[in-house]
Amino acid sequence: MADTLHPIMCIHGFAGNPQDWWGDGFAGYLVEKGGFDPDLIHTFHYGYDEEGNYNNKGEITAIARRLTRYESDDPEELNSQLLRLSEKSQAKGGPAKVDIVAHSMGGIIARYYLKQHKAGLWDAGMPCPVGKLIELGSPNWGLDVLNLVRLVPEGSSLLKLLRLLEKLPLGGQPATQLRELETALQRLQNRARDEFFAAEVPGAWSLVAPPLRQLATDSEFMQELNAPGAMPDEVSYHCFYGDIRLSLTVNWGRFTVYRKTLYLGDLLVPADSAATVPGVDSSSYPFPYQKELCLWIGRSAESVSAQAQALSDYLPPSYHSNLRKNPEVQAKALRVLTA
Repeated sequence: MADTLHPIMCIHGFAGNPQDWWGDGFAGYLVEKGGFDPDLIHTFHYGYDEEGNYNNKGEITAIARRLTRYESDDPEELNSQLLRLSEKSQAKGGPAKVDIVAHSMGGIIARYYLKQHKAGLWDAGMPCPVGKLIELGSPNWGLDVLNLVRLVPEGSSLLKLLRLLEKLPLGGQPATQLRELETALQRLQNRARDEFFAAEVPGAWSLVAPPLRQLATDSEFMQELNAPGAMPDEVSYHCFYGDIRLSLTVNWGRFTVYRKTLYLGDLLVPADSAATVPGVDSSSYPFPYQKELCLWIGRSAESVSAQAQALSDYLPPSYHSNLRKNPEVQAKALRVLTA
């Protein structure tokens, strides 16, 4: 297949690197299955901090400015500029509009550029160089990285019942079994956050990093970004997001006494935060994953222990950091890009 002239800017997220797009197979999929010209697939580079380290945890506003056009002799800076990629595509006979594929915070970086461009502050006087924005798990409505979901709220009637039954001769250990499942769920969520933050010490999350303050739901940054009219209407917005659901069923004999489904998003970003771009028409593409947990009152805890182990050991394909390497996400992104 001849190389398809399709300019694409790939923007990674918090604690990531430009090479992730090739290392996870996403960019390679576009080349192999879509026939895209690899020379027109650029991976955005965040730049370096004052100590010379890759600045993947810096201010979103400063990082996003690198998408604008400015003079530089640095190939990494030139390849990160949207207008340069547009001109490169046109010089080859390709389209002027660049499509952006962004993971996580990368989508917010792209949106901040679009906001500044619409306001006439960045690349002023030039037509908007972006045709489509495809987000993979971007927290458009903000992010609460400290929120850990529980299977059963403390103080609930179910928890009181299970604790009462545990005191009876034939009640078994249902409250203990539930705690085991709760611990597994907490371990899963903490593993997801450790991987996202690239934490060398488990639980040592860098919550003081500037972008995490900016991504807070009630931050001034998010309020300005989500203000009515902030986003240009001529861009086509597409939101890919993980929709991980965990169902707990508690059975007593032949009867189901409790059933609840938890909606975990992609284990970091809630589905309702990643599913739409505020203020514009956006297309939503959920990538679901369902897991069932069962607890039987009065029965052995062996099956519960097995469920707990399986829950804590596995990060599903719809998990935040797996979205880019998820084959279903790659295939859908290609269809959206070529539509």
